[in-house]
Amino acid sequence: MISYGQRTPNNIFLKKYINSYTFSIGKIEKTSNKFIARAFPTFYTQLYFEFCGNISYIEKKEKIEKIEKRTYVNAGVGEWFDIFEIEKNFKNVSVKNFKVDLHPHTLMEVFNISPKELVMQSLRVEDIWLNKQDCIDMIEQIEQSVSGEEMILIFEKYFLKLLSTKVIKNNNLYVNDFLNHNPSLNEFSKQIGFSTRWVQKEYSKIFGLTFKELQNNIRFLKTIEKIENHIASNSNLNFSLLAHECNYYDQAHFIKEFKKFTGMTPSSYVKTIYKDKVLFYW
Repeated sequence: MISYGQRTPNNIFLKKYINSYTFSIGKIEKTSNKFIARAFPTFYTQLYFEFCGNISYIEKKEKIEKIEKRTYVNAGVGEWFDIFEIEKNFKNVSVKNFKVDLHPHTLMEVFNISPKELVMQSLRVEDIWLNKQDCIDMIEQIEQSVSGEEMILIFEKYFLKLLSTKVIKNNNLYVNDFLNHNPSLNEFSKQIGFSTRWVQKEYSKIFGLTFKELQNNIRFLKTIEKIENHIASNSNLNFSLLAHECNYYDQAHFIKEFKKFTGMTPSSYVKTIYKDKVLFYW
């Protein structure tokens, strides 16, 4: 039996830096090489702690990579990839992993790293943490924890310690504006009183994305959220109306953008992920 969970930060102050936590913990006897999930490229930076390893693998562009027992840092600005179970018989093997989704400006503000620097890099969480020994101590304590809530409390304790020992040099006053949907780069630059060149440079430095790429990403996440709301409320899904609500130009634009992020058309995505849980039409 494996317990899964997703939480937002317990500490209100940390909500500025951390979007959410996800964890799974329990025992496993057998895996069957089944498809687990498709991971989408988003502007969140992910800190991933895998305490067992060799239970699942990533398939990306026909390249297969096992998820080992270690920590991972994923900038999230790459491409989608699929996660599968490894087909194997186990003997009451423990499963424990923990993921932290950081807001897009956190990597630059707290760790002084642009997300662009992490693309195609194989980094561990301890490689970017200010005090490596603190990070190692944190990882050891999380590994020994017995619940997802305990993992969160341990991480927050050390993250707060990290913030208390560091001067945040890049606390950009416009981050909230950057993350709001804006009609155009020219209009947005006029609103905040800076040139379009300055805006593009700040976007690239803080998020690792251009103005347009970030806005497209925000729109995609909004689209996924609306689809999930339809599933939760058991209501029919009108893709044409959804495209309009999420500010896509037309049906063709919606399909093209959605496929770029997921590798599937909206119809294929709903059929694959949710099967017969919702009726949809154009």
